[in-house]
Amino acid sequence: MLLNACNGQNTPPIAGRNADTLVYNRKIIDEHSNYFLKDDNRLDTTYFRAKYPVFQEDKINKLIANIVHLEGDTSMQNAANRFINSYNEYVEDNSGKSTATWNRDLQIDVIANTAVFLGLRTKQEEYTGGAHGDHFTLYSNFDRQSNKPISIDDVIQKENKDKFVKIAEQYFRKQEGLSDDDSFNGKYFFEDGKFSLADNFTFEKDDILFYYNVYEIKSYAEGNTELRIPYTTFKHLISDKGLRYINSIN
Repeated sequence: MLLNACNGQNTPPIAGRNADTLVYNRKIIDEHSNYFLKDDNRLDTTYFRAKYPVFQEDKINKLIANIVHLEGDTSMQNAANRFINSYNEYVEDNSGKSTATWNRDLQIDVIANTAVFLGLRTKQEEYTGGAHGDHFTLYSNFDRQSNKPISIDDVIQKENKDKFVKIAEQYFRKQEGLSDDDSFNGKYFFEDGKFSLADNFTFEKDDILFYYNVYEIKSYAEGNTELRIPYTTFKHLISDKGLRYINSIN
């Protein structure tokens, strides 16, 4: 296995990428408002679009319900109807006039589907008025054995967490062009000026990726921040469970 040989831990063999995976279909919702806005010889309207997985096993759909239905709706169709109806009510309250259309694009992709864990990526772009829209990307990982979310504490041995954070900070400083002595105060939004990991992460082939959305550690204008840390730099800190997750995609 990729990392077992590197750190000498005895992790039992696991099924690979193509073994014992979950079956699912992609579903698409595309709804539009009946109120149109004419601008520069073109018509525009408010829309809600969503692409998301529906699994054959209902227990998996229940497991990821909070990921698919971010605002607590009972179905994606209900979410679409609520969004469109909110815009329609806004137009009707404004005597049938609107200065801008709304939109919401939601896409949920299965990025890992192994015998060991399920990984999802949720991307949403939305505009409901104002100077600019909103957008975010969320990564969600679930242990296939326990059917529970995977946290970074499942990946890094507890006694080594501080060492891992220091390694991550070194990569962050290098990426941002900062010296060891440069302060995080000012440009960055880290609490008390102290570097911290994003809760939002995923496993890639060679790296673990931490993803900071807009406003988390930087201004909107600065955008999102991706922080990748190669497994080889912290292989000695990874738990047996973490090794199983990583090895299952390699």
